[in-house]
Amino acid sequence: MTKVFVIGLGRMGRGVVKNLVKKGYSVLGYDVSPSSYELLADITGFKPAALPEAREADYVLVTLPTARELLGVLDEITGSKGVIINMTTVGLDDAKAAASKAASMNLRYLTAMMEGGPANAETGTLTLYVGGPVEVYNSSLAFLRDIGNPIYVGSHEAATTIKLLSTAILLANTAILAEASQALLRLGLEPDLLVKSLSSGGADSAQLRSRLPMMLSGLYKDVFSVDLGVYVLEEAIKAARALGSDYTPLLSHVVELLRAARGLGLGSHDVAEVAEVYKYLTSRRS
Repeated sequence: MTKVFVIGLGRMGRGVVKNLVKKGYSVLGYDVSPSSYELLADITGFKPAALPEAREADYVLVTLPTARELLGVLDEITGSKGVIINMTTVGLDDAKAAASKAASMNLRYLTAMMEGGPANAETGTLTLYVGGPVEVYNSSLAFLRDIGNPIYVGSHEAATTIKLLSTAILLANTAILAEASQALLRLGLEPDLLVKSLSSGGADSAQLRSRLPMMLSGLYKDVFSVDLGVYVLEEAIKAARALGSDYTPLLSHVVELLRAARGLGLGSHDVAEVAEVYKYLTSRRS
């Protein structure tokens, strides 16, 4: 049986664990927070384990909060026999540093940037932007397909940049929806009718269908935090500029909007709550 070790058991890591267990994999996992194990206590086929045990796994999936933890973990799994797959969202410089470090340690290493939320992780429907040695990708393809839809883009840098810019587009879409939501609310129509109308035309998007209902109802679900949004946008802008695309006024404005949301104490809340910034500004004018 293929043995998988998941490092980092937050919302995404737990979703991946549940999906792989259902597909018959033997899954071990490690997290610095004991409460993460409690949330997986009823999952038969999963076992908490010490980090050094990752060295014996066929695949090691790394789903950590930041690049600092990622680089530290690589030191802990020196000599791993399996394929290391980084799924942690990091900036371009950190992606290069991690890939370089893995190469210096003779690790078989892939970058697989995730697109989708915890529900997609749990159902095995993530999109994965994959970079790294093509022979490692090809030998891991069947496994990656059990996690989601892998798209091989060549280098670690390409996989990271596509993920950053994809998320930047998502966040810009969320920002315009937040701005439009204030006018939509004043129409006095039912939220379901508004979402149905807009999603039937050219404005349709995943964010419209998932986050506009939150903005119209004021009932939010934490999936992607404002703090993480600020980090990803800053890194996306740096990546764009590294590629010679220096003019990013729209993304810069979205960063400022998310920073304003953070200033209102919404840093740990979902990015949909940028709508509350507009409500706050409107209330101050009235």
